[in-house]
Amino acid sequence: MKVTIIGGAGKMGKWFINYFLKSGHEVTISDKRREDAKAISQSMNVRLARSNIEAVKDAEIIVVSTPINVTPKVLGEISEKIPKLATVIEISSLKSQVMFELRKIAMKGVKTLSIHPLFGPGTAEAFEEKIALVPVSNPDYELKLAKNVFPKAKLVVVDVEEHDKAMALTLSLPHFMNIVFASVIGQEDINALKKLGGPTFTIQLALSEGVMSEDPLLYSSIQIDNRFTVQILERFISNANTLKQHITEKKSTDFLQFFGNTQSLLLKDSEFCEAYERMYKILEVFKEERKPKSDW
Repeated sequence: MKVTIIGGAGKMGKWFINYFLKSGHEVTISDKRREDAKAISQSMNVRLARSNIEAVKDAEIIVVSTPINVTPKVLGEISEKIPKLATVIEISSLKSQVMFELRKIAMKGVKTLSIHPLFGPGTAEAFEEKIALVPVSNPDYELKLAKNVFPKAKLVVVDVEEHDKAMALTLSLPHFMNIVFASVIGQEDINALKKLGGPTFTIQLALSEGVMSEDPLLYSSIQIDNRFTVQILERFISNANTLKQHITEKKSTDFLQFFGNTQSLLLKDSEFCEAYERMYKILEVFKEERKPKSDW
């Protein structure tokens, strides 16, 4: 099949290039970052179109892998040029902003998928990885279509509202926590702290440094463009201030009550009892990766 990836010079764009090439498809890319796109075109042996309009011509699958705030504009730009039998797949991390344009395309009889890969571009392939599927117009048909395109993935069907609220909790909040953590730790001697830090610090530092190595424009959009972010962060800061007050006022009883109440809340997670063991398994993976490689 002929596959077009708009935004092919981005990290997820390159992931989709690999995915479709391995599946035996012919890939064309377009991207406003022309120099990066040229380099990828040459290194990965894919065709580089001069524009998004040229890229979608004759395409059977069109993947829109662009920044969240740009995706609606890109969908509008290509909407009149999409071949009737093509499938349009958009992959943004937030769905409220893109759904209007995507539904306009679907009303023209074009097959559409709104997915959110729940993994990063470092993942080797979509084998048992989770992909959120947000129905556009025909949930049953779109689920069947998504299974055909991503047969090995675990598809999670979720509506727009539920998806974006979940992203405020699973992306915005963890990113916020790790950015603030990094802003504090970054003012200290990190190498000295690594010598003294235990498992909690080691894992937290790895998470924070992982977050801080990502694209700041993407992470800014995840925070600012999600209408649920602020209310989630307000809850977090309110709880943090309550706990800080217990510590400031040296009220160990109140601290223990806060801790105990939070433990009780986490018992809803069926895997909570194995959390401590899982933390050490993660640490063992870190240790294994840091072992000096043998020359033999």
